[in-house]
Amino acid sequence: MLQEKKARTLELFHIMVGYIINILIVYIIVVLMAGLLKVLYPLNVLFDQYLFKLDLSHTVTDILTFLVMIELFRSFIEYLKVKRIRLHSMIDPAIIFIIRELIVMLYSQTAPVGSTLIGFAVLLLALGTVRTMAVIFSPKEDFPPRS
Repeated sequence: MLQEKKARTLELFHIMVGYIINILIVYIIVVLMAGLLKVLYPLNVLFDQYLFKLDLSHTVTDILTFLVMIELFRSFIEYLKVKRIRLHSMIDPAIIFIIRELIVMLYSQTAPVGSTLIGFAVLLLALGTVRTMAVIFSPKEDFPPRS
């Protein structure tokens, strides 16, 4: 009797988690659509009379931020699919964010300080090393997910 009740409770839990995951996926799609609209919104200015006065630095920053958001959400969806956190899928958005910061810094034509560049280089090297080690030493795919 007690085992049957536990089994039904566990089944109900898995059903509810499935519903919550589906709602989160829909929410992620809505947020990505809103982010895409935010990136595409300056096009009305581009095709307007300000064609030659347009400053594209905000557009470049928005596009790169959108790419970081896509990578974060991809990692989240992978977590929901696999039911465990993969280290290399969590490091990818961090690497992309650092590269985004470097590109924004260079695109905004601010002279990067040497210590900032060294810091970014060390951080990228460390994250790249950890990601490589996480891929090499990752557990087998048939590893049972935790419930």
